[in-house]
Amino acid sequence: MAVGTIQRSVLTDIANAIRAQNGGTGTYQPSEMAAAVLALDGTKAGTPLQALAGTGTGVISDSVFDGIADAIRAQNGLSETYKPSEMAPAILALAWDVGVKMRAILLADGTLEFNYRDGRSSDVPGAVILDAWEVDPAGYGSAGARPWDDVKLSVTRVVFDGDFSEGGLANASYLFHGFENLVEVEGFEELSGATSMNQMFVSCASLETIWADGFTSSATSGSLMFSGCSRLVGGQGYVPEQMDNHNELNYGVDGVLTDPASDQREWFRCFLYADGELVLTAAAEPEAGRELVSSGRLCANARYNSVGYQPWYDHRHDVEAVEIAADMATYDHVNTNYWFYGHQSITDVTGMGNLCGVREMQHTFNSCEGLTEIDLSGLDPSSLEDLAYTFGGCGSLVTIWADADWALPSSGVSGFQTFYQCSSLVGGAGTTYASSRAGYQYMRIDGVGGAGYLTAKSS
Repeated sequence: MAVGTIQRSVLTDIANAIRAQNGGTGTYQPSEMAAAVLALDGTKAGTPLQALAGTGTGVISDSVFDGIADAIRAQNGLSETYKPSEMAPAILALAWDVGVKMRAILLADGTLEFNYRDGRSSDVPGAVILDAWEVDPAGYGSAGARPWDDVKLSVTRVVFDGDFSEGGLANASYLFHGFENLVEVEGFEELSGATSMNQMFVSCASLETIWADGFTSSATSGSLMFSGCSRLVGGQGYVPEQMDNHNELNYGVDGVLTDPASDQREWFRCFLYADGELVLTAAAEPEAGRELVSSGRLCANARYNSVGYQPWYDHRHDVEAVEIAADMATYDHVNTNYWFYGHQSITDVTGMGNLCGVREMQHTFNSCEGLTEIDLSGLDPSSLEDLAYTFGGCGSLVTIWADADWALPSSGVSGFQTFYQCSSLVGGAGTTYASSRAGYQYMRIDGVGGAGYLTAKSS
């Protein structure tokens, strides 16, 4: 262990700096100084003792100063090196985030936590605080004005602690604009007092859930609040439109909020394998031994309304076959809107009969140019409500199989251009496609009640 000679005044200066920061009157052996520096937190006990500089020299182990330097770096977050004579000024330069204020706190697990209290602290179990910023009580006029803007892509979860509303934030505009990897928000009820929420969640493409327990809106503005939030699903299955605003901050059938005690959503898993097969299943884990390309989850009863929300979307051109697993029958309400829109390489779809309570099929197979036939046998059509563009642009589709007793509901169903540009389609009795026969009315067995595009499948 290396040792060296040091002026006593250097040690006195370090001890004085520690006491200046903690307001203490205690004395410190050199071996105690690192721990004393680590214990500093910005609070002061009283009037600090400031000792007179000693004279002479002493022999001290290098490990003592290494420990003090490490403690200083732990406090200031820097990577600087310090000579013994530089340590007292470095200790005096330490500053702490103290006082009652609104803070945004970044945790090591990807959580951005908001609270209102004295000093930095977290309510998240096992939290490791990486950084923190004061939230401006006046809010922000742009996304770039937020002090946490540089870490937006690191955040996967936002948590509002139960004291945040006490800070009185009225302008919540842009708070999470561009948080592309944000998946869920907890404690949104703490923003019940906010009046402005413009562009709050713009481009939060991964956002699925806004949890709120007892939210009461005070918002008077919230333009483009959810633009680009194509995966966001409210507790009753609502997915926001691009132009939706603060009026959708509710728990109803047209609301984006989810009450933790009344979540009606059901989720299934999506696994795309390297062999080109996409499997939709209730199983939580992929099949053992198969190379996985992409995975994620979707809400079975969500009313998705645009392309690009699917977890596998960036690999859509790699999807050659789709299997809807038998365990999908566990869901009693399913909407298939846009599931395979633009998947031009799909040539085979199996398991449609495993879907129960299907209501909406908007654009489900739109532009699946590789499909030549599809089997709907086993699929109960009695709950269908919306068939808009279900097979639109499927120019190669020739045959749609269905059970012989297939029959749409007598009322409550619609579907503009269900068979738009299905130029190759032929019904079981020989009815060929015509642009004048493209609506949902032709989603029937050909020759049963009139012309149709479905072909009865023998049992």
